[in-house]
Amino acid sequence: MEQSKQHTNILGTEKIGNLLIKFSIPGIASLLVNALYNIIDQIFIGQGVGYLGNGATNVIFPLTTFAMAFALLIGDGTASYMSLMLGKKEERKAAQGTAAGLISSIIIGIIIAAIYLIFLKPLCILFGATDAILPYAMDYGKIISLGIPFCAVCAGYSSIIRADGSPKYSMTGLLVGCVINLIGDPIFIFVFKMGVKGAALATIAGQIANAVINILYVTHMKSVKITRDDVKESASSISPVLKLGISSFISQIVLVIVIAVQNNILREYGALSKYGADIPISALGVTMKVFGILMVIVIGLAGGAQPIWGYNYGARQYGRVKKTLKIVMIISTIVMIFAFIIFQLVPMAIVSIFGASDPHYNDFAVKTLRIFLLLVPITGIQLTAGIFFQSVGKPVQASLISLSKQIIFSIPAVLILSKRLGVEGVLWSGPVSDALAFLMTVLLLVSSWKNIFSEKKVTAKALPEDEEEIKAVSKHLSPSKDLYLINDKPVIISIGRSYGAGGRSIGRKIAKEFNIPYYDEELIKEAAEESGLSAMFLAFADEQLASNELSSIQKAADEAQSAVIEKIAANGSCVIVGRRADQILKGKYPIIKIFVTMPIEGRIKNICDRDNITPVQAEKIIKATDKKRAEYYNFTAPGKWGKAENYDLCIDTSKLGIDGSVKLITEAIRKY
Repeated sequence: MEQSKQHTNILGTEKIGNLLIKFSIPGIASLLVNALYNIIDQIFIGQGVGYLGNGATNVIFPLTTFAMAFALLIGDGTASYMSLMLGKKEERKAAQGTAAGLISSIIIGIIIAAIYLIFLKPLCILFGATDAILPYAMDYGKIISLGIPFCAVCAGYSSIIRADGSPKYSMTGLLVGCVINLIGDPIFIFVFKMGVKGAALATIAGQIANAVINILYVTHMKSVKITRDDVKESASSISPVLKLGISSFISQIVLVIVIAVQNNILREYGALSKYGADIPISALGVTMKVFGILMVIVIGLAGGAQPIWGYNYGARQYGRVKKTLKIVMIISTIVMIFAFIIFQLVPMAIVSIFGASDPHYNDFAVKTLRIFLLLVPITGIQLTAGIFFQSVGKPVQASLISLSKQIIFSIPAVLILSKRLGVEGVLWSGPVSDALAFLMTVLLLVSSWKNIFSEKKVTAKALPEDEEEIKAVSKHLSPSKDLYLINDKPVIISIGRSYGAGGRSIGRKIAKEFNIPYYDEELIKEAAEESGLSAMFLAFADEQLASNELSSIQKAADEAQSAVIEKIAANGSCVIVGRRADQILKGKYPIIKIFVTMPIEGRIKNICDRDNITPVQAEKIIKATDKKRAEYYNFTAPGKWGKAENYDLCIDTSKLGIDGSVKLITEAIRKY
């Protein structure tokens, strides 16, 4: 019981309300800061220039979103690749991937900026600019285009900084940029009378500051140290980086498509109405920015709930999972209902923030808020459900929900309703797509509910004679009648190891000798299935510490993995390499504790031969990996990692070799 007392996780015991406050508020704050970047210009331009200026920002917005899509493709992909390689203890590949992402972010920013500056006018027309809005869009877009490389560094590097374990630093950069933008807008627009050009200058000033802060950080990263050789060989990592970032890219591109369709329909049918083509584009742009503020509140709240859902789902504390979902959905709905009341009762209070002078503009802007966001109270449930499905390992359902409103229902609704209702058809596409997306969400929840909360089998990996992995199943913590046995009794063989000493090879051969399951990185996959957290994240959290203590989310990953280790042990004899298994199972199961090591010179040679790297690089990786393993193990067994008195048998593989070490260990186990 000692281990469980030390490792009780607040995600499974603390009041859910307290957990949501702890995890959600920072996320909401960060997202709000990011959203303010998009809305500050709208407010000051509306007050200082008018609705044509706001129309210009709505035309340029998909261009910045398109650039953001590529920045996130690289940034999120790099962050994922870096975390994955660190989890696999492949520090050199992590450094190469990070170098690829850092360099590519700048290059893609410069390329996109050049394309925009050359083709800005046709792009503005493509995204719905009217004759009246076009001059403003050109003035605003030229300056914004110059800031695209800095924008790419802001977005791309922020993801990498967060993956390096410094989310607060990333948020600091965002805050500094936002404050500069906030201060610069009134100065450039009202004092220097620069109009939309002034708003654009304020925006890129904030982006430059944010970019500089991010660049300063990446020169002193904690998890990876990039060398010149890493930079030279970074091109080989671009392909996997892009593959890992594709989902972020798609979500942004979808938004670009939707805005392009809406703006062009508004321009076409608006020209046939009393409002003209300019007013509808401006009004809908403002409404979308307002709704964006509501979205980040709900997404931040649900994002904070994600580790709570994931941990408790893995621990089979389904009551806490359901309760958290209920609370988040209730809070989200309350937020949306409150906004709905304001939109319906005092819409001019919102419209006037963005400037209100033309009666036709005021009329259409009010109508847009009231109609387009008519069913906003139910959107919180849809947003929450999408993140919930991700947390419990249901990516298909999550993807359907994410795409339903924007692509599956929104675009068809715009095209069909505009033909019947003219420009107001675009407005009614909002509640229609909301209603259909809500129905899909409910159907997915109802149809998946029993499956989500049914008992799941825990699959494991074993090693048969042909050394190909096969599955062994353990369903309960209590031993089954078909235990794996050694000498007619269950024995857990726990192998600790220095990096490069051959611990994994020895573990596999021992498992083959006794025909029992072998577990190593497979535990990460099993813990992912049990907890609902991503395997990539668990790989990053595995055998690592941040600032000599486990973070709350790392604790969730560790607890999920610990639960799987206990279930594996209940199925009888097995070999478990690393993962603090001897401490987790201490006092619960019969364990033979083995530590495998070798002088560092031999380990350097092994790593150089295996990974085709230089001795200097190999030594650096070995020392860093051993340090992480020791810190992680010593968290619950202070000072005991690698100490002979903490193990039943310590082996120097340089003396006996792999096969000789296996023979010695198997003979000792048979006499156990």
